[in-house]
Amino acid sequence: MKSVGNRNDTGTQPTPLYPILKSLAASLDELVTVEGIDRDACKELKVKLTSHTFNLLVVGQFNRGKTTLINALIGQALLPVGVIPLTSVVTVLSYGDAPIIKVCFQDGRCVETPRESLGEYVTEKGNPHNVKGVREVAVSYPSPWLKGGVRLVDTPGIGSVYSHNTDLAYRYLPQADAVLFLLSADQPVSRAECDFLRDVREYAQRIFFLLNKADYLSETELQDAVAFAQTTIAEAMGQEPFIAPISARLALEGKLNGSAELMKRSLLPLFFTTLHNFLQKEKGEVLVSSVVRNVLRIISQARFRCDLELKSLSTPIDELEEKIRIFEEKKQEVMLAREEYALVLEGEAKRLVSKIVDPNLEVFKANLIQQVDSSIERYFTEHQDLPARKLSEALEQEIIGEIREAFDTWRSEEDEKVGRVFDSLCSRFTVRINETVDELFRFSAELFAIPFSSVQADSLWSVESGFYYKFWSEPGSLKILTSSVILALPRFLSDRLILKRMKEHVQETVEMQSGRVRHDFAVRLDKSVRAFRREMLRRIEATVESIEAALQKGTQLRQAGETEFVSRGRSLQEAAEKLENIRWRIMKLSEETGPH
Repeated sequence: MKSVGNRNDTGTQPTPLYPILKSLAASLDELVTVEGIDRDACKELKVKLTSHTFNLLVVGQFNRGKTTLINALIGQALLPVGVIPLTSVVTVLSYGDAPIIKVCFQDGRCVETPRESLGEYVTEKGNPHNVKGVREVAVSYPSPWLKGGVRLVDTPGIGSVYSHNTDLAYRYLPQADAVLFLLSADQPVSRAECDFLRDVREYAQRIFFLLNKADYLSETELQDAVAFAQTTIAEAMGQEPFIAPISARLALEGKLNGSAELMKRSLLPLFFTTLHNFLQKEKGEVLVSSVVRNVLRIISQARFRCDLELKSLSTPIDELEEKIRIFEEKKQEVMLAREEYALVLEGEAKRLVSKIVDPNLEVFKANLIQQVDSSIERYFTEHQDLPARKLSEALEQEIIGEIREAFDTWRSEEDEKVGRVFDSLCSRFTVRINETVDELFRFSAELFAIPFSSVQADSLWSVESGFYYKFWSEPGSLKILTSSVILALPRFLSDRLILKRMKEHVQETVEMQSGRVRHDFAVRLDKSVRAFRREMLRRIEATVESIEAALQKGTQLRQAGETEFVSRGRSLQEAAEKLENIRWRIMKLSEETGPH
């Protein structure tokens, strides 16, 4: 969602959703000033509302102009471009007050780098086959286009001679909220693009097709190219696609030179309008809907606490004490259920490793060992003319590179699988927590004859992954391969020994890495479980404490003077009215963005 002023750099006006977001944020700010409100929950919702990220992946075959398009979108020739397959590492651009480029490695390190050094990490020339072990490059840039949580993700091109680039593009698909799929007006849609499109459809809710290099063709030729692309893609997708002809090159030149004429000829402003509205309205409505339901739930519970304390002020003291005793019995029941939830959650989370990671890891290990063994045999045969020392060193580098790349790919895919299962597990327990909280409110409402209506809302809590994969290259017993004894042996003996020890090294390295990866998965899950458990227990405890506090205040005020008694009743009435006013405004916002 893009939140800007009266007009953005694309020339389009903000949609009506912008004032709705602004009003919703203002209501949350007002809500935290009301006594008895769950301030932590309100602040969490405000963060979700203002820092919501939307992943917009730019994908397509190599040399289609993806990086040039991203440079055009942000209005700066920031990312390196060229005529050969360049991008070898994913680059993520998000909004920042100043340009900052951080290179994040697979071992968890992140270092800042100057703009002129970016190509040393993200291109095939500067970082062939990603030998530097870069996980991704994060770029912060003060482009209005990136405001409001939009993250542009530049992926390596598919279908080039570098297969690892295609693999990396595929691995990032699960993170897509929407996709900009680049085609080229001067080339027909390829089979590789159609195959890739089928996989993109499984993950992205919305795909925008851009027919780049439209300036290379005449108007008639461009119409024919669009028609051909529409027919080909419709056959692959089973539905009519949205295709916009553009010229990323002209758009970038227009942005850099401040030329409205070049921007018009690029045709990109026409597409900007469509994409801009989608980012603000369609995706924004989903976020607003979710936040609205959560806010209404918070207000409903706060209003009940006000009514409960008011009721306690008017209930005879003997009757009030008896009701408090009954509530205490219910409280013990709820706290026992809370502990049972926590134990079941921890047990189910631990089983994720044994049920998902372990079986998948065993299959992966067996296939990888067989694959690498075959690779080093081929490499050994092709390079047998090398001296024994050079051959052993080259074989070891080949082993390390192939195992590293295989583990990087598998770990990323497995992390996605485990993450989805864990999120599903947390969602199930969130439902239980909300049911327990609602049950406690309903019990108290019936006990004191107070109206209460629960509001169902999905959880906006998310798991923050602390997972980092590390690869250690340890020569170990391979040092024997370069000893003078081995080198002194006849070549047919030394070669045979080298190949034998290399295969042993494959087995040892794969086993070592498997143990470390499994440990990292277990550590990540344990960290995530503990974080979710704390949140789960906090919600139930906060509910119990808030109801207890309302009842205790009523008892305490009975022993105070009449002035305090009356003053407290007036404060509670004012808080209830304020909550009702905010609820009414939220409901009006809800009507503007559709049913919830």
